[in-house]
Amino acid sequence: MNNIYKNALVRTPAHNLGHGLTEAGLGCPDMEITHAQHRRYIEYLKSKDIAVTILDAVEEFPDSVFVEDTAVMIPVASGGVVVFLTCPGAKSRRGEVEQIRTSVSGVADEVYQMDGEGLMEGGDVLLMDKTFFVGIDSRTNYDGFGQFEKVAGGFGYKCVAVPFDNGMPHLKTELSALDGDTLIMSERFSGREEFSGYKKLVVPSSEVYAANCLFVGRGLLVPAGFPVTAELLDKNGFSPDYIDMSEFQKMDGGLTCLSLRW
Repeated sequence: MNNIYKNALVRTPAHNLGHGLTEAGLGCPDMEITHAQHRRYIEYLKSKDIAVTILDAVEEFPDSVFVEDTAVMIPVASGGVVVFLTCPGAKSRRGEVEQIRTSVSGVADEVYQMDGEGLMEGGDVLLMDKTFFVGIDSRTNYDGFGQFEKVAGGFGYKCVAVPFDNGMPHLKTELSALDGDTLIMSERFSGREEFSGYKKLVVPSSEVYAANCLFVGRGLLVPAGFPVTAELLDKNGFSPDYIDMSEFQKMDGGLTCLSLRW
């Protein structure tokens, strides 16, 4: 089983989160509720014996709570982690990488930095055992994929590009892991050859947001409020924990977006 995490890094939401990027059309987040939901997220990680480092809010970058997009954590054989710093496709977010650099450099065996024309956001990167699936879209390009593949390949990982039409921010917006062998996804990915080797649960179109779940090895966290998906998980033997993500959903953010894990 993969993705048994011991550490996580999160960032406190900026007060101007509502000024960030979103296409959800669900209104502006209530910041009191946002902070409460973020605290519950942290409490969940801690309850699974994950050591959580909480970084201060950065008001200059409204989207900076979504730390996953700034870096990809690559587990290595030594038991440590190599960090690949990205270059977000959203120009307004590129300064977030410098904001995270010091924090991830302090825990990394090595740090690599994307350069040139490469673009990548961590929300497009899904790790399953020794394979990284990388969405190719408006936020992550083939140049970025190639740079990442070179680094990850050097540590024994296979990288698979997953191009898709736009209409969602990231690959993991509609696709994530439920355990080491099972993926949950929207209909658009259910027939993709790249995922033919995995068991797949497909969420209804009305509950696509629930396809972004957080598997941490010792537990599975799922967005609350999606009854059909909850029933689907129950019928397939999953007993997840649920958390209200209403305010982050307004900003196109999901469970995986809120932390860097290793």
